[in-house]
Amino acid sequence: MQPKIKAACTQCHNTSRITEQHLSRRQWTAELEKMEGLGAVIPDADRNAFLNYLTRNFGPEKGASKTAAKKSGSAD
Repeated sequence: MQPKIKAACTQCHNTSRITEQHLSRRQWTAELEKMEGLGAVIPDADRNAFLNYLTRNFGPEKGASKTAAKKSGSAD
């Protein structure tokens, strides 16, 4: 996980809170806004990079592939 994201997000919870979610870019945007409202510090200069990383690594497609693997009985 990118160090800046880890630093911003793990102040209050562990990384599994991120890795278990599989959100669209719009949903990640709302999640970042919600976390900022709760005190997370996400620099404006890094916001787009955060969203790119989160969407690429923890987007809906990633969740779909894990769900399909679990249903088929194959391990990751």
